[in-house]
Amino acid sequence: MVINKLSLQTRSAMAGALLLLVGGCANIQNAYDTLTGVTVSPTAVYVAVNAFDAVEASATNYLRLPRCKTTGPAVVCRSPAATAAIIPAVRSGRVARNNLRQFLKDHPGQLGPKGLYDALTGTTATLQSVLGTYKAGN
Repeated sequence: MVINKLSLQTRSAMAGALLLLVGGCANIQNAYDTLTGVTVSPTAVYVAVNAFDAVEASATNYLRLPRCKTTGPAVVCRSPAATAAIIPAVRSGRVARNNLRQFLKDHPGQLGPKGLYDALTGTTATLQSVLGTYKAGN
């Protein structure tokens, strides 16, 4: 933990020092982004968007299944627990994906925001885990 705090403090100090030396808003932001690692390449964004789209399709198909009933014959159905995890993950993933797409459209060829990228990849991992747990999407 101490190492991570020192690393963050060190990076913040370097970013501050560099900000004083560099003129212009764009240069300041680029220097800060480079030092703090808050951007990702457009290629990484496209890969993350495509990965989310694939898992979103599986999750959406799973949600189309009828709800599981406690009585009656065994049928292919969706678990209420899986549904409760899938719906908010799909919604937050869609927001992150759409915001990343808009960013790339508005800023072609530029590095994308890491926060949105992390939100999208985290949502993709969550959906993959839920679908794997409930043997869905196979």
